[in-house]
Amino acid sequence: MRGLPDRFVMVYGTPHRSLMWGFIGYCTLMTGLQVSPSTFGVVLILAALAVSWRASGNSISERTPAVSLLLLVALSGLVNDFRLVGVVTAAAFVSTPVIAAIGNKRKNLVFGHALRVMVAWLPASLTAASLTVLAFRDSSCAGLLLSLVFVHDLGLGLGMRDRSRRHLAPFFGIIGALAILWTSIQISASPISPRWFWPFALLVVVAIPLGRIVMGLVSTDDDRDLKRFSSYFLVTPLWVLANNVLFI
Repeated sequence: MRGLPDRFVMVYGTPHRSLMWGFIGYCTLMTGLQVSPSTFGVVLILAALAVSWRASGNSISERTPAVSLLLLVALSGLVNDFRLVGVVTAAAFVSTPVIAAIGNKRKNLVFGHALRVMVAWLPASLTAASLTVLAFRDSSCAGLLLSLVFVHDLGLGLGMRDRSRRHLAPFFGIIGALAILWTSIQISASPISPRWFWPFALLVVVAIPLGRIVMGLVSTDDDRDLKRFSSYFLVTPLWVLANNVLFI
């Protein structure tokens, strides 16, 4: 019988076999970031579509609502306007239950359908749009966030390999992310000053795990691609907002 720590790790953790895909995704995104913000945004949109495709449903008709809303929100990031991204995201959020109710005569199933559509488009599209706008404003901030999440997921995945120490995997991920954050500040690789280390460290420590837990609870076993994106879910919009208010 699994204890509470084991159950937590199973919801929070990442299978180590997904590490290679994570590395390929990180390198692809960093390459796009070096080319131009627009190229980076297009790569992000394609990545968002890839991780959300299977979560959207099994047929074209099931996938159309989530994919349409995802594209609408993700493409808004290319305009380089945080306010537009917020308005479009809010409109898509409000319209999701309405879309889910269309053609669904059983009211007790509308909530479940709306939640599935929401999970399929919201995390990936909001991440893509937020990171795209941040890349236009300050590419170093965007690159640092990508590196933080990659190192976190790498530490998490490596920690999951050892069954006897699997409960320590979340700590390995967080410690790795904080080490990257501290190092980047010390070598002035980002606009974050040393006095802001602890607030941003707290943001990373809280937002990455909470985002993974939320996505783990609302996703199904078939949403493996979407779970690989879960570390970005909450930390990205909060990171972008903090950097935009304080430094940009």
